[in-house]
Amino acid sequence: MLIDTTRFGQVKVDEDNLLTFTQGVLGFETIQEYCLLEHKPGSPFLWLQATVNPPLAFVVVDPFTFITDYELTISDADAGHLQLEGPEDVRILTIVTISGGEISTNLVGPILINHRLRLGRQIVLSDSRYCTRHSLLPLARAESEYSEVA
Repeated sequence: MLIDTTRFGQVKVDEDNLLTFTQGVLGFETIQEYCLLEHKPGSPFLWLQATVNPPLAFVVVDPFTFITDYELTISDADAGHLQLEGPEDVRILTIVTISGGEISTNLVGPILINHRLRLGRQIVLSDSRYCTRHSLLPLARAESEYSEVA
């Protein structure tokens, strides 16, 4: 399948790599089909790209790459919605924000992906340990270490 993107032009995506978010991503509930695109080889950052809306893409990251003690509990309802059979089915990503010379990530609203069934869901945690703008690293360091994240 060919999809148009604002950042990468036209990209060929295997239909096995499409993700369905039946409730969309918060703020974009009507857009339900996405794919994950690599930012650059070796980068921990990915793009969650909408397949039908070329400008809509989120920079995402596996939060455990930067925050080894990040913990979350997936409710039975969320596990059921994603049809998770066990912890090995789920991939956790968080949305990244680049602002004011810093890269942060939203630990309160992680994205859960059942990679076996290609289903996605963004949840909202009530854990007060986490914030929506958890600093990952200064932008200058990220650009040197991860080849231009922004």
